[in-house]
Amino acid sequence: MEKLIKEIQPDIIKLQEIKCLSEEFPDFYKKHNYKLVINGEKGKYGVAILIKESIKYQDLEFNNKIVTSQARICGIRILDNDLHLINVYTPNGNPVNNEEKFRFKIEWLDQLLNISKELIDNYKNVIIGGDFNVLENKDDAKKIQDWENDALGHILIRKKFREFFSVGFINITRLFHAPGSNFSFWDYQKSSWERNDGLLIDHFLASPSISQKVKCLNYESNFRNQKKPSDHIPIWIKLEN
Repeated sequence: MEKLIKEIQPDIIKLQEIKCLSEEFPDFYKKHNYKLVINGEKGKYGVAILIKESIKYQDLEFNNKIVTSQARICGIRILDNDLHLINVYTPNGNPVNNEEKFRFKIEWLDQLLNISKELIDNYKNVIIGGDFNVLENKDDAKKIQDWENDALGHILIRKKFREFFSVGFINITRLFHAPGSNFSFWDYQKSSWERNDGLLIDHFLASPSISQKVKCLNYESNFRNQKKPSDHIPIWIKLEN
């Protein structure tokens, strides 16, 4: 994390799967002049946002029982430009034959869509970012047929994800990169990194007004080649002032 801060110097950082209670989150961010918004849970799930101290913001409140039933969402509103930033860690949903887990993923995405649609219907500036655990495009995996019976690539999940586009959201990566040109996740098993057998399951979705202000989107693949890497890499976007 400190390598990321030093090299990229982001104003805002979204973290998923932090796997700790809010009070257990390490305080390294303080020496880098960040504030913390967190929704933690012991041993699993958990999301957090680091915000530069100079940025004025308010916490977003989510009252949906399904979306908040696990520590998978948090958000802020940047006051200067009324920008709503939502950080998500979508349920994995596997195995598909576990009806409870698979159905919960669909319901969770459906309720996130309702929350997001209300914002976009009221002409709010919105960015939803994080680990969606969804392969949106057939080229977001080397062999999409290997994932058709998996909750990441199942057609019902992909159709549900695409409903965000039908209400006006834009998948930012499609503005800058052709499908299949970037992955965000490589499993630790089967030499996936060495074979570049990755997946694109982390996304930024933006409302139309904000998508026009995105100057670039970058995948920091070099972080996957570190000594003790995460199986996900950092992805970052830059907005016009």
